[in-house]
Amino acid sequence: MSSRSSYLTSFVSSARLVGVIGTGLIAGYDIGLSHSVIPALVNSSLPGDRLAATWNQVFNNGARFVIPVIVGSTIAFLEAAYRASIRTTQVKTIFGLTNGKQLVIAAFATFAALPYSAISVTPVIYRLKGVNKDAEEARSKGGVFFVDDVAVKTDVEAWGKKNAVRAVLFATSFVLGLTAV
Repeated sequence: MSSRSSYLTSFVSSARLVGVIGTGLIAGYDIGLSHSVIPALVNSSLPGDRLAATWNQVFNNGARFVIPVIVGSTIAFLEAAYRASIRTTQVKTIFGLTNGKQLVIAAFATFAALPYSAISVTPVIYRLKGVNKDAEEARSKGGVFFVDDVAVKTDVEAWGKKNAVRAVLFATSFVLGLTAV
């Protein structure tokens, strides 16, 4: 029985660790994008079609990495919360919550980035992807495509700000997961 008990104790630490590392990574990634990459792109002298193409590349690279980490971290925090809730002794965290409750909040804060993105960020993404697609099609046909450079810069800036909100959600999850002792 003692080996099984230590396995479960070890698993709680492992699940929490996965959630903490995952949310820490995507919080740092999104903070870096919002406060370094996006301002550099917006302040560059790229024309609107090139700005949209560059943003599209940054977005696609991030989406392949961020979405699986969100799902994995959410599941890890929920598993850790379940394991913490079935312990015989309940410990309070620095925020006055039990470990289980705090880890559930961390899971929901992590997962909240997906509906937030779907509702708030998706319209900006569609506009920028539309500009990129139209510009690529015009280039492939040898035609000229006129882009409203100001609108593209405004959308890229808006995406950066909305991405910063997601970074706050991930940073919140990171801190909650880290302090759930």
